Amino acid sequence: MKKLQVFFLLAVLFSFSCVNRARENSNSAYTGPIIDMHMHAYNTPNPLFGEASNPVTGEKRYGSENPASHKEETFEIMEKHNIVLGVVSSPDGKNKVLKEWSRSKPGKILIGQSVVDPDKLNADSVRLYFKRGDVDIIGEVMPNYAGILPNDQRLKKVFDLAEELEVPIGFHLFPGGPAGGAYFAYPLTRASQAKPLQMEELLISHPKVKVYIMHAGWPFLEDMKALMYAHPQVHVDVSVISWNLPRQEFHNYLKGLVDAGFAKRIMFGSDQMTWPAEIANGIEAVNAAPFLSIQQKADIFYFNAANFLELPKGVINQHQNSMVHK
Repeated sequence: MKKLQVFFLLAVLFSFSCVNRARENSNSAYTGPIIDMHMHAYNTPNPLFGEASNPVTGEKRYGSENPASHKEETFEIMEKHNIVLGVVSSPDGKNKVLKEWSRSKPGKILIGQSVVDPDKLNADSVRLYFKRGDVDIIGEVMPNYAGILPNDQRLKKVFDLAEELEVPIGFHLFPGGPAGGAYFAYPLTRASQAKPLQMEELLISHPKVKVYIMHAGWPFLEDMKALMYAHPQVHVDVSVISWNLPRQEFHNYLKGLVDAGFAKRIMFGSDQMTWPAEIANGIEAVNAAPFLSIQQKADIFYFNAANFLELPKGVINQHQNSMVHK
């Protein structure tokens, strides 16, 4: 009987130890290398620079003063938070500023080709950019700003080009801009444009094109789960929902994707726009998720994107080893 009691006591202690270790694991902050799949650079002053007020909600935000300070502030945040690679696009689709960013941070910038209206996409120019190494990803693709739905056949041109060049697509589905943006900044956007399942025919006709849905398809969680289940080539980044939504809403949405089995296809992205400080807020929001293990955080912050981008093993080792010397 005594042996049985001792065995039972040891089993209870072991169980408590496992629970405590699991709690510690989920509460640990990830501090390793990070890949940011969603960043922006600017060629010219933007209305969001400096103090920007939302005329609908009255909310005020204070961002970088100009494109030059925005660049330096973003680089400072990248260094501070071990962001070893960033996918950067320019909203106007011009790549000159992106090349400047790439030259300033060799090996740390991937250039995205922005697309708003697919009718204005010059495929020959993008082919040339790609050949010169000036384009790595087609994105941010954001047809919502032109009032174009994700099932519009004009987008086939974009997917055809990605398939030809064998590059992934970063696709913007979030309704667009700040709350109430359709009333002052983006008059052609509609919330209904953000439904992920509208992309299905494009995905079916281009099965080799890897796509990541920016902002993770929020708020259409059930649509997003269905799309990811049906199409293994689809990933998501968290971007603006990590810092622009109430923390509990972000965690609820993220947990829904994780619980559905998609933890290996969720990537970090900040969508820092003119507010580089939001990169840190996005990182903190993911680290604060109580349901994520430290390995899941490492996957979201780095390994999922490394796999999606098909980074060479040597580059991954370099990124991991760089942490040892910090």
